[in-house]
Amino acid sequence: MPPEEGIRQRDIVGRRIVFSDGERFSKYTLPFIDANWRILLTVLDLIGSPPKVLEGAVYRDGARLRTTLREGELKGIESIPLERLALLVHFDPWWAFRGVSGVDRRWIEAIFATNIAHPFHHDGKTWKVHDLACSDGLDRLEGLVAKDDLFRAVTFHPGDIDLLGLRPKARAPPRPAEPAKAL
Repeated sequence: MPPEEGIRQRDIVGRRIVFSDGERFSKYTLPFIDANWRILLTVLDLIGSPPKVLEGAVYRDGARLRTTLREGELKGIESIPLERLALLVHFDPWWAFRGVSGVDRRWIEAIFATNIAHPFHHDGKTWKVHDLACSDGLDRLEGLVAKDDLFRAVTFHPGDIDLLGLRPKARAPPRPAEPAKAL
């Protein structure tokens, strides 16, 4: 079989990424997508540093990823305004941000709120996101692969589902604890 076109998100975990001025190992590469299925930024979880934001094209290059950007052009995650994150989704079934250090907790919470790695309902069925099929260059999402409760896969395309509607529902604030009763 010929290789698939584009980039599957599950296939870009634990990859070396080549910059114009060097090479690093990225544990996770997470595209962040808007309501129009455009990838606006990619978060790299690089070994030895807090997550970094890459705003530019990323291409598959054999077993590695490649960008024309310099490593110095990467930004810290806190450079992305929280209100911008509120308009995006990402898929992280590994919940990589749980173990992240060196990042303000408000950004971690905002990123958790964009993660679509949980079951959703569509046309009377329950689905769970399994993978993302992105364009080579990581500039647009071409398909969202989901599986039903019998592990049958279906690929949703732009216009099939509302990406922002897949975000987790806000949790109700915890109720104050009742005072303990004396025995």
